[in-house]
Amino acid sequence: MKNNAKEWFEQFYNDQYKAWVLDQIPASMTQAQLDMIQDALNLAQNAHILDVFCGEGRHAIPLAKKGFEVTAIDLYEPFIQTIVKSSAGLNIHPICMDARSINYEKKFDAIILLFTSFGYFSDEENELLMNNLSNALKDDGKILIDIENRDYILKNYLHEKWRNKENGLLLERHAFNPFTSRQKTRRIWIDPKGNQEIYSRNLRLYSAHELIALAGKYHLEIIHKWGNYDKKPFSINTPRMIFTFQKQ
Repeated sequence: MKNNAKEWFEQFYNDQYKAWVLDQIPASMTQAQLDMIQDALNLAQNAHILDVFCGEGRHAIPLAKKGFEVTAIDLYEPFIQTIVKSSAGLNIHPICMDARSINYEKKFDAIILLFTSFGYFSDEENELLMNNLSNALKDDGKILIDIENRDYILKNYLHEKWRNKENGLLLERHAFNPFTSRQKTRRIWIDPKGNQEIYSRNLRLYSAHELIALAGKYHLEIIHKWGNYDKKPFSINTPRMIFTFQKQ
């Protein structure tokens, strides 16, 4: 039975995350990600895309402006409301929902999970999500998954990292559990006055072979293996794992 305690992602993704992370992403990175999406998916003009964990629509809105139909889902209601206010006249459907509730049948030409949007849940729930995503794809549909490269993280492991941000300092403290392949991250946001906000992330990190095997179990065959947004080939030395799968 599920208790009433909030799960980590219900507290982690909020206005603080928007101010310290989303608002500071350079336009050049967003454009590189959009270019990568189009190269990975190679979709017809009227294709229907599902954007899972869409945030404020950083990708969903530009994709809709290019003529795609986009269904954008996120658990954080203010993100969804931002999309509603910013997408007048576009063929976009913002929905506030838990990704574990996805229940579509052959509805989408493509699905995107970007900026580390897979691995939030238990292994069993992550697998159920993969199954539901496969069910939601039309035959020959494609799914693009962009997550952190576990092997790169472990090879270059940092227990603690400071980042200078426009509105203060961000301290990240990491702890990796080799038995569960989960990394717990404690993020401490420190503004110029010394005020602190503390949030925790508990993310399942997948190796390449694990993700490929999990996708394959649900009839998803890998067609692209990239290691960064410039489409550099994936390896142990690339920071990201950006894999495109096609439904068989």
